[in-house]
Amino acid sequence: MHDCINANPPALSADNDVLLRLHGVSRHFTGGAGVVDIHLTLPVGQTLGICGVSGCGKSTLLRLIAGLDLPDEGEIVGSVGRLGMVFQEPQLLPWLSARDNVQLVLGAEQSDKALAALREVGLEQAAGRYPAQLSGGMRQRVGIARALAVEPELLLMDEPFASLDYFNRVELLELVRERIHERGITAVFVSHDVREIARLCDRVIVLGSQPGRILEHLHDPLPPLERDARPGRRAAFEERLLQSIRAGML
Repeated sequence: MHDCINANPPALSADNDVLLRLHGVSRHFTGGAGVVDIHLTLPVGQTLGICGVSGCGKSTLLRLIAGLDLPDEGEIVGSVGRLGMVFQEPQLLPWLSARDNVQLVLGAEQSDKALAALREVGLEQAAGRYPAQLSGGMRQRVGIARALAVEPELLLMDEPFASLDYFNRVELLELVRERIHERGITAVFVSHDVREIARLCDRVIVLGSQPGRILEHLHDPLPPLERDARPGRRAAFEERLLQSIRAGML
């Protein structure tokens, strides 16, 4: 298993290879929550997983990367022109149709592009339906379509499949994985589920509990589309992630 773990990934030589760098980033909250001393590089075209026990700062770190919050210490270097986000709940506007919810991030004259984004996630026929008329899996598809429609340089996903049943979760995970690698999108994926992390992510950081700090930095050398063909290797990687998460509970 040791050949698929790299606790200290080699530094990238050119800034053109890097979308964002976090240098000693900390964010503090009352009661000890937050993250502390995060050093992290987001290479272009890679998918980074963030996992750890509840309350370890996964969502806080994602908000810092998104620019939705500011660090108390440290700095985030780099810029993102187009950002897509997928949340645990799709946060659709109930008075807008599926197409209009996607079009909201595109502009008034982009109805065709919104429809194309829904087609990409298999929802073209439901474009005129409102969120209350859609199942949970369909609503999350709309959220994914909305995030991908902007052609993001960076795609951020915060537990996007947590509320779905098993079959929807597997199907949407595969859809997202295909789109990320077809387009070379840089992505950050937060999840409690090590199976999802192992299927989707090229690199993983494991955060320890409050305040969240990086306990381990793991790397999976298998190309994403080969992981399903190597179930033994993937299972070993999942077990290594579980061991790291358990260590963070101590």
